[in-house]
Amino acid sequence: MKNNVLALVVTYNRKELLLECVNALLAQETNCDILIVDNKSTDGTEEALAPYLAAGQIDYINTGENLGGAGGFNFALKEGASRDYDYFWLMDDDTIAHPDTLTEFVKAAQALDNKFGYLSSFAKFTDGAPCRMNLQDVADSGWYAGLPSYPSLVKIKRATFVSFFIKKEVVIEYGLPIKEFFIWADDSEYSLRIAKHLPAYLVGTSQITHKMQVNAGTTWRVLLKEDSDRVGRYFYNVRNRFYIKKQDGLWPATVYFFKQIALSFLLLFAAKSYRFKKFKIVWQGLLAGLTFNPPVEYVAAEK
Repeated sequence: MKNNVLALVVTYNRKELLLECVNALLAQETNCDILIVDNKSTDGTEEALAPYLAAGQIDYINTGENLGGAGGFNFALKEGASRDYDYFWLMDDDTIAHPDTLTEFVKAAQALDNKFGYLSSFAKFTDGAPCRMNLQDVADSGWYAGLPSYPSLVKIKRATFVSFFIKKEVVIEYGLPIKEFFIWADDSEYSLRIAKHLPAYLVGTSQITHKMQVNAGTTWRVLLKEDSDRVGRYFYNVRNRFYIKKQDGLWPATVYFFKQIALSFLLLFAAKSYRFKKFKIVWQGLLAGLTFNPPVEYVAAEK
């Protein structure tokens, strides 16, 4: 019998981590189908997945170009919405689910009588500490204590795509992640968009391990310390978060704008490497963010 949950994994040039991710999904206590969305990897990802494809254990689509994380999840949910599933379970290729991760999502959905926008797992770093990049923003109402039968729920207003459980009907109603973000903050924008209308929850007993290289977030302190050629990617962080602040109104956007200006000068004087490049990147992100206003894309409901 076909499963009603489709796990959507977006990958790019990390085949070893991807294989670990896939094996963890295949070992779930609660079965799900698996779709791998490959952003045109060049490291032999498709060949590495060949045994799983031959065994009918997974489905695989190569996007034909690197769409970034945002474009990959946009593509994945659009494809998923065209198929006969009730739920989608989103994750990056470095997300390693625990055997009961999906089981706990399903239990929470049942306890909530399916009345939620999305559910999010508690992410741990490889040493067992909370993963800083994936800490959810707790909603104003704080801890949710309305379900004695399932007390591990926390009401939230923002989450990441590292183990993100969402109903198909919510995707149809509130649209897709904004592909133009390319990388960074696409999950923040998407989760905030949905949580403005529907309750969303951290499920504390649904846990994953996020195999990042370092346990760090995406704050200005990270940019201050960044000493690799990956520093150029922070353009998307500045521009995309500016877009999110603009959705909250003129005042939040104005505060963000001037904070970033202050940050740019801090980087110019305090960064130990790439000072001028970091200064330039912040300003490029801010200026691009002034006119960056991509539309939200929607999918049609199946008839």
